[in-house]
Amino acid sequence: MAETRTAATFAFREAAKEDLCEATDRHLVKRMGQGETAAFEELFVRYETRLVAYAARYLKSIDLAKDVCQEVFLKLINRPPQVLVCDSVGPWLFRVTRNLAIDKQRRRKFEIQDEEEIPEFHEEGDPLSSLTAKNDMEVVRRMVGELPKDIRDVVELRIDGGVPFKEIALILDVPQGTALWRMHRAVELLRQRWRSYAE
Repeated sequence: MAETRTAATFAFREAAKEDLCEATDRHLVKRMGQGETAAFEELFVRYETRLVAYAARYLKSIDLAKDVCQEVFLKLINRPPQVLVCDSVGPWLFRVTRNLAIDKQRRRKFEIQDEEEIPEFHEEGDPLSSLTAKNDMEVVRRMVGELPKDIRDVVELRIDGGVPFKEIALILDVPQGTALWRMHRAVELLRQRWRSYAE
């Protein structure tokens, strides 16, 4: 009898997990607001890796990026967004991550003096690694870092965050066409710089 009850409980939990995996962000945020921890955990699993990677591009530190990510999810718990575009909480999460990372970066400029150079963040499975060998990846990262800020923001969201252009437009508060144009311009600039480097 106890074995049957245990098997039924396990089956119920597995079905509940599957239900959460298929739920929209809007549905998860609603359930999170009703105190359902599993809904929050599902949102965390969906976005944590991408948010840490995105924050690390600003902060050059995986530890600081994780701190920012935790702050972002605390904000989500305390004050979830009232409006979600296309049932996705992603644009809101990336916008908050960007703002917090920029704030932390500014504060660090005043707090840290004569600090040793902080190494670039390289995550295993980083999308850029499929484009070039490891040594060349360092060069590509540096070239991306030298792009004008408005263009660089689009590249970092697209490459590190895997964010669709529609959501990039929302995060940066620009028309989608502008986001696409900036990415196109970034590719042109990187191509030119790569040619100069390769010669």
